[in-house]
Amino acid sequence: HFIIEVYFNTRSPQRRRAERKPTTRMAAAAAPTVVVVDARHCAAEATAFAVARVIGTTERDFAVTDAAGAVVMRLEGAVFSLRKRTLLLDAARRPVLTMTDSTYLMSSMWHAFRGDSTSRRSVLFSVVKESVVQVRTKIFVYLGGYRSADQVPDFVIGGNYYGGACTVFAGNSDSDADAAIAQITRPNLAGTLVGLTRSVYTARINPGIDQAFILSLVVILHEMHHCNTSSRNWGL
Repeated sequence: HFIIEVYFNTRSPQRRRAERKPTTRMAAAAAPTVVVVDARHCAAEATAFAVARVIGTTERDFAVTDAAGAVVMRLEGAVFSLRKRTLLLDAARRPVLTMTDSTYLMSSMWHAFRGDSTSRRSVLFSVVKESVVQVRTKIFVYLGGYRSADQVPDFVIGGNYYGGACTVFAGNSDSDADAAIAQITRPNLAGTLVGLTRSVYTARINPGIDQAFILSLVVILHEMHHCNTSSRNWGL
């Protein structure tokens, strides 16, 4: 005697198609992750922040607000410092990273360090604008710090700052749309007298991208285009 067991698939075709379709969470998990400062600053979904200059002790004080209008980070410029130094603080006012200006002659360079340190051992990245005068914005980011002229950048900021939009690209090219990880925009203030409006930026950040990293680039981008250059050491 043989026993034949027959199993029927009672699920509807619509349910089977739904099960084959990847969920939003699965799609988000597949998004590339870029961690420069800390993984806790990466979100599974796309995010947007406003970065606005606020009244403070220096001209380098900014507040970062999320889509709900809550202040999630602050940037405070150091008052007593041999070189320009700006601290990125989290919502609890704990130091996330420190940025210092090492501008030299006709080029501009900033370094970012972990926490409130400015030690060479704590450097996270360097940002280099090779020429003060640029028709099209092209700024290079080097993880671990800038070391030599033949060093290949890890990120490029391209676009048109004065036109109101720049894009952050992973890699050493600013022409690969698939490599874009964030966009930085600002109001077009052409014809507006300097000082009559606040400096306001919007940072739109892709899923999985370090928000603290991008937000620090916003302020460095601002500083590179609004502060006078001076003779300083390029070293860390």
